[in-house]
Amino acid sequence: MPTSTARSDLAQQIVEQAIARSALEGLDNLTLRDLAQAVGKSTTVIVNLFGSKAGLIHAVGEEALRRDAAFHDAFFGSVAGLPIEREGLLALAQTYLRHRVADNAGFARIWESLLLDAEPAPEQRDMVARWHAMRCAAWRGHLAHDARLDPFVEPLVAWLTFEQYYASALRGRADYGVVAAEGLGAMIDRALGLPDAPATATFWYRDTMVVPQAPARDAEPEAMRRKLLDIAADQILAGGITAVTNRSVSAVAATSTSTIAYHWPDMRHFVLDAVWHSVVRDMPGHLAGHAPISDPAIADLDRWASIMAPTVAIRREAEGFYVRYARLIASICIEARRDPSLRDLAMLLRGPEGGGTYYKRMGVWPADFDLNRLAATRFALWIKAEALLGCARGCALDEDDLKAAACLLVARER
Repeated sequence: MPTSTARSDLAQQIVEQAIARSALEGLDNLTLRDLAQAVGKSTTVIVNLFGSKAGLIHAVGEEALRRDAAFHDAFFGSVAGLPIEREGLLALAQTYLRHRVADNAGFARIWESLLLDAEPAPEQRDMVARWHAMRCAAWRGHLAHDARLDPFVEPLVAWLTFEQYYASALRGRADYGVVAAEGLGAMIDRALGLPDAPATATFWYRDTMVVPQAPARDAEPEAMRRKLLDIAADQILAGGITAVTNRSVSAVAATSTSTIAYHWPDMRHFVLDAVWHSVVRDMPGHLAGHAPISDPAIADLDRWASIMAPTVAIRREAEGFYVRYARLIASICIEARRDPSLRDLAMLLRGPEGGGTYYKRMGVWPADFDLNRLAATRFALWIKAEALLGCARGCALDEDDLKAAACLLVARER
């Protein structure tokens, strides 16, 4: 019989191998069989050690959390006492993201995957809550010398949480670099009480981007092409891009597996169309298009909060738009890290972040809010992150949370 120490060493080896494989292939794609082959053991040994795959995932998450806590200690320890000023804080946050998307940061890939679980178990919710609290505490400790920054710690950590998905997919791209730096700079300016600068890079990207045609724009709802896209979009929103297969879609459509090939040149084109369809299909009226949806004269903060609250709902029967949309974007970014063909789509989503919020502000946002282009980006990244964090922790934002964040992130006219 192996000793308890030997069992402990083997369990640690399995967890480390699971983190390494998940960093490359994704936590959802981790199988006990592949993991057993990697460590030279049987799946029975892994089950005996961890009880089930869920037990293994929990152990992987706890180890990744431990490594991430050590990362934060080392990262902020290396800049202890650094004066808090705009350029230094911007450089620090950019460096933080670069470290977290590096190939050796497997623990960060685990964090990204756990946030996308639509139905986390109570133990996983507790883990994510502890993980988020650790990150907030690390940033709060570093920024503690400037009292102005304390209210912005959690919004900044949320912003970095969602930007990390984009940075992981788009690292090294110059267009992403300039747009992301502008957005992060705007978050820091707001925290320091500085006015927002012109959104030069964001407007440049908007003016040069080419938006794909909606795949089902000309298809009647009952048409087979539209039906296939709707089925695939539902599967993507529920389980990510990898959930879509020829067989999974054809089974729901009650048609043969050759039907997709009749309408698309190959499965890759179909999946890309389905992803874009899932982006545009369920866009609520207050985000889609550029025209106001109601009388600006009646827009106030309470009414705005009542419009926004359903978009962050985490009830399974009525999951909010931002929860689904944030999960979709994050899953696209995770896949784009492995599949370069998805990176242009990831950039198409990041470049104009907040565009719907900005162009649809009239009649939705109170007139005394200065919702300029960078403020809209700031809010859009924040609410997507909080939508994911709320689902992962089992605690959705309420109307008071939304109103407090709006007042914090967007300046108001005096």
